[in-house]
Amino acid sequence: MSPKSTSTAAAIELAYQVKALVPELNAALTKAFHPLGLSCVQADALMALARIQPVRLKELAAVLVAESGHPSRLLARLEERGLVRRDPSPTDGRAVLLSLTADGERLAALAEDARRPLVAEVARVAGDEELRQAIELITRIRSLVD
Repeated sequence: MSPKSTSTAAAIELAYQVKALVPELNAALTKAFHPLGLSCVQADALMALARIQPVRLKELAAVLVAESGHPSRLLARLEERGLVRRDPSPTDGRAVLLSLTADGERLAALAEDARRPLVAEVARVAGDEELRQAIELITRIRSLVD
């Protein structure tokens, strides 16, 4: 097998493995978040808000990979549950800033705790350098297909 065909075969295998990993990760996270009454997307939104609040919807949408097409519906559901609030921006009268309520903060922390064992296991298995290299590779590949 020539080096080019070996690289091509490896690229195809990598694409397959990444494609297979996404639903497997989602299933593991769904299981972790289910006792909290959260979907993966809801948990991701709460944890993202906990990190970057207060934030405009557009800025939050940029960090929500799975919900990039309909973040306003997601946020409306979280607001209905009393987990998220919308406040007027103090600097722009037209803008609305999203932030977590006290219940949202509590649930975001519980979601982080629920996700922690899986994250710790991945970190243990791969290690810092291997994870850094994987992130760099996936980021480069994503820039090719964007």
